[in-house]
Amino acid sequence: MAQMTKFKHFLPSLPVTILAFDGVQILDLAGPLQALTTANEEIGRPRYAVEIRSLSGGPVITASGVPLLTKALRRQAALDTLIVPGGPGVHDALRSRKLVDTLRHLAGRARRQCAVCTGAFLMAETGLLDGRRVVTHWRACARLARDYPALRVEEDPIFIHDGSLWTTAGVTAGIDMALALIEEDNGPEAALRVARRLVVYLRRPGGQRQFSEPLALQSGASSAYAGLLQSIAEKPERNWQVDDMAAAAGQSLRTFFRRFQSATGSTPADAVERIRCERAKALLQTTNLPIATVTRRSGFHAESSLRRATRRHFGMAPTELRRAKI
Repeated sequence: MAQMTKFKHFLPSLPVTILAFDGVQILDLAGPLQALTTANEEIGRPRYAVEIRSLSGGPVITASGVPLLTKALRRQAALDTLIVPGGPGVHDALRSRKLVDTLRHLAGRARRQCAVCTGAFLMAETGLLDGRRVVTHWRACARLARDYPALRVEEDPIFIHDGSLWTTAGVTAGIDMALALIEEDNGPEAALRVARRLVVYLRRPGGQRQFSEPLALQSGASSAYAGLLQSIAEKPERNWQVDDMAAAAGQSLRTFFRRFQSATGSTPADAVERIRCERAKALLQTTNLPIATVTRRSGFHAESSLRRATRRHFGMAPTELRRAKI
């Protein structure tokens, strides 16, 4: 209790501006907004003074058609954190030189600058992302790299923290980023309480892939293997032999091995292990099941096999993966 009292009285309020524009993705904006608002409630004082602002103020219409009432951007405003969400309207927004110039000015005044999803395009237009590691929604990574070749675009991470700059993958990744900001400002306990209030079962580390392993494999697979991969994901504990997988795909062993690897980028055995690791991670981070039970349910024959596999794929032992949960 004494620690909480000190926590409440000595942390200053941090001014946060979240940009809005016509065609903004509402979840890009609302996710971080709600996380920061919930942090205020959990901490017990207005730790974050959050305002939604647009270039001219007044109503803006989100991509889902919901109107938002905003205040006008102020170039001289005190600012700790600037958050720029994305959405289908971002490409029209970046054509406004006044908006881009104002963002460049405000970003220079802010302690940190955050772009959610395709908000990275608007931030990139200011030149502030040049030479920096950035990420955006997986569907937009190639375009971001093409339109702004000075950026170091990475496709896999959920979010990237590069100095004062934060960029995220699509939509809900803005919540992951906001939890990381809350942890940076207030410590892991505060972020844990916020995550629990939001019913976010775990704070995904920024370097985690945007896709789960089954989805990543299926995205490159032909229809001949999509059903097979789904079956493995649904029953990873089954004894999946390459002969059985080839038969399920209706191919000879030699043809299956060659075509499966070409389609997915993985051997059949590696694909099964990756899917089993994904299941093990989910069980470790969302349940209190004993390691032995996790081992069995995810399809590994021994805890030592599970440990070797998670170190290969995640760089962590099962106990370390479990501690990553909040």
